[in-house]
Amino acid sequence: MKILNLFLFSSLVFNMSLSVANAEPGVSINLKKPPASLAKWYKPDNKRQVWLHTMFKLRREMQAMREYAEQEDGLHMEKWLTDFDKHYNKISEMVPEWKDEIKPELISDIRNFVKSKDFYKVAITLNKIEDTCDVCHENYQPQVTAIYRSPNYDSLRIKDVDGELQTIENNMQDLSVVVNQILIALADGNNKKSFIASNDLELQLKNLADSCQFCHKNDKYPEARILGKETTGNLKKLQKNIQQGHTKASQKLMGKIAVTVCARCHSIHKVVHDMRGALMSENDDVIKLE
Repeated sequence: MKILNLFLFSSLVFNMSLSVANAEPGVSINLKKPPASLAKWYKPDNKRQVWLHTMFKLRREMQAMREYAEQEDGLHMEKWLTDFDKHYNKISEMVPEWKDEIKPELISDIRNFVKSKDFYKVAITLNKIEDTCDVCHENYQPQVTAIYRSPNYDSLRIKDVDGELQTIENNMQDLSVVVNQILIALADGNNKKSFIASNDLELQLKNLADSCQFCHKNDKYPEARILGKETTGNLKKLQKNIQQGHTKASQKLMGKIAVTVCARCHSIHKVVHDMRGALMSENDDVIKLE
């Protein structure tokens, strides 16, 4: 699941970047918003990710039918076609606005072709059904990923250096301030100030690491990859270098921390969260990317 989430996130960022990059100067890219009725099939409105798992089932059923069509195995084709028929028609039941996007009559065609053992036409018709899936994915998949499968940090609270709870926005601002305090002090040869600020940075990152459980619950791996032992070790090296007056080495470590902590975390969480915010804040049916 984590690999899939990363793939979907990467696909989202790639599609958004490609759309903007290919646009003529001064031209807006319009992204369609998915129907509001889709929300009831995703968390938190639903206890389960019903829509997502329906898509997984459809993909698996399509693959099974293709494989059995190649083998001209009508018996197994019928089994998987029955399941596909049920799940494909659920699309319009769950999201009535997409009723005209699907073609259930093609399933009847496949059933007739299976009975007549015309597996060539089975394969052709499966392609037609897949086209209906592709059109919807091209129009909506990145936006749906941003809206329903990205984190919402509105209720997240993180301790500051004084132990007071703050929003993620304020936390990020404080982190930016302390990072620049270190770099400014290093540039000006003020080792005492840079050392004090490095201690604040260490505490702030520890508090940030504690907040990972807000989304990842009991999963320690996301925290370990970004804010684990490697980061802790780099912070200790930074403090040691500052104390010893090794300015260039300290500046180099700050650059490393910026890449392995700040940039890495932002590339996973911030872009898709910002896109979600943009989509959710607009009242129009489309969001415009300039």
